Amino acid sequence: MNSPDNQYLPDNQPYKIYEFKKSDQEKVPGYLVVSTAKLNVETEEHNSNRYLSSVANQKFFNINDGQAEPSAQEMIEQIAKRLQSSPEPEIIINIHGYSSTPSDTEIGCKKIYEYVNTHIQQPNKYIFIGYRWPSENPTKTDESGSFGQKLINAFSSLPTLLAINLGLGLTFSIGSAIVLLFLNILSNSAVHFFTAILILSGIVSSVIFTLIILRISTYFRDTYRASNYGVTDLVELIRQLDHTVKLPANKRIKLSFISHSMGCFVVTDVIRILSDVFDVKSINKKPDSDIGNVFRLGRLVLVAPDIPVESILPGRANFLRSSLRRCEEAYIFCNEGDLALRFTSTAANYFSFPARTRISGYRLGNITVKHFNNKNDLVGHTPRYGVVNLHKQEYGKGYRLDNPYKYLEIRSSNREHRRLEDITEISEGSVPADLFTYFDCTDYKDNQINQIGIVSSAIQKPAINFGNYISLTFAFIRKSINNRDPQGVDTHTGYFAGGFSQKAIYELAFLGFQGFLLSLSIQGDESEQISLFSQKCQEKQIQVILAPQIYQQKTQKTQD
Repeated sequence: MNSPDNQYLPDNQPYKIYEFKKSDQEKVPGYLVVSTAKLNVETEEHNSNRYLSSVANQKFFNINDGQAEPSAQEMIEQIAKRLQSSPEPEIIINIHGYSSTPSDTEIGCKKIYEYVNTHIQQPNKYIFIGYRWPSENPTKTDESGSFGQKLINAFSSLPTLLAINLGLGLTFSIGSAIVLLFLNILSNSAVHFFTAILILSGIVSSVIFTLIILRISTYFRDTYRASNYGVTDLVELIRQLDHTVKLPANKRIKLSFISHSMGCFVVTDVIRILSDVFDVKSINKKPDSDIGNVFRLGRLVLVAPDIPVESILPGRANFLRSSLRRCEEAYIFCNEGDLALRFTSTAANYFSFPARTRISGYRLGNITVKHFNNKNDLVGHTPRYGVVNLHKQEYGKGYRLDNPYKYLEIRSSNREHRRLEDITEISEGSVPADLFTYFDCTDYKDNQINQIGIVSSAIQKPAINFGNYISLTFAFIRKSINNRDPQGVDTHTGYFAGGFSQKAIYELAFLGFQGFLLSLSIQGDESEQISLFSQKCQEKQIQVILAPQIYQQKTQKTQD
């Protein structure tokens, strides 16, 4: 009999779980976990349950017509049995970003499921879980209706005060305009009066229309859903697994994450909740990776993270520092030309994020590696591409890694760019930036013959200027209209389309840094492997800042 913790009535079950149809060569079983939270709190019950009885792409999943679907608890128990039978169990969870439809999420998770079952040759070890939190696309038809219906809802749901101000503003604007256009007998004082009325009413109307546009963009609505539904439902899933799985005391399940955009906000908040703030090891700033009864935090891969830069800066109350220390490895994929983060996200967060300067208001996905003009060698110079913070030791063999803060910066133009070490005072010891390995894909190309980059225009300039951003915007629009347009560029999600970047994201999450190097056919001792990895990244025009702790762990393993 299930314990009370596992009992959920149909109307408050936090998630549903679907199993991917097994492929002929399946080595990694896959599941899709769907939060049952509704896009709108007042959605009718029969509409809110629509996703519980089916998925957008039914052919992807084990769904039998006419048969009742397994309950979430039955699926939890199925996953638990697989974990218990594995000698080295690992779970990798993928979390989508803002404005993702159910179909988009399912297709993306299916792509990862097929990739790992083709390239990961370790059966009975991994379980892949795609996680969908309730996200709303502003232009596509979903539970909230078509774009026209969403527009109608935006006006009909205006608070009374805003609706009155909008009505009065439009009335006075139109009335004043008519008076000024058609009545030429007015005195100068009357003209001035009606002009002032027109300007003031226009300002009031414009402010309210701006709020309506922000609502239609669904950005803040998705932020609320991510925080209040996405985070809590994922924590509940992990809690139920922790409660159900029975393992020996010396055995742990490694828990790793792949997340994109706003999904990075979800996963970092989940890690914060899962971390025990009362753990003595955490208080002493030396927490281990164990959480709960059976889990151990593994690898964290953040792709174009839509979270504040503050998350990697040292400070009196950095909200991620203690929890990030628990992860074995952490990675960030970023690029200077990310239009969604550079403009949309920073504009949307302008009046809510407590920053005094524009630079401090940028997102973590806007972080870039400083460009250099030195020779591409590893003796006394920093390579422009490859592992930028890697240097040969002056005496003896081996390499040393410089502090990441010397190389990371936020660029807005040729004139506006600041290194992280100039933004904040760096204290001694481990700081959040040291925990991440950074892949700056601004100039990344998979095919050197193709002059168009994967996530940016790959113009190889010290900074992208205003004219370059205009060109990049047109390339982004072309990609949005025709995904196969060779001149198009997807600046925000293109990482998952590039051959090398896709391989890096998936295999770093499943295999870790050492496993990723082996998958690239990079062998030899520690020094040779790092050097060859740097060369691979140079070929792709990717700048990498290697985390000192990853390098130290790798060196220690080699010595052992």
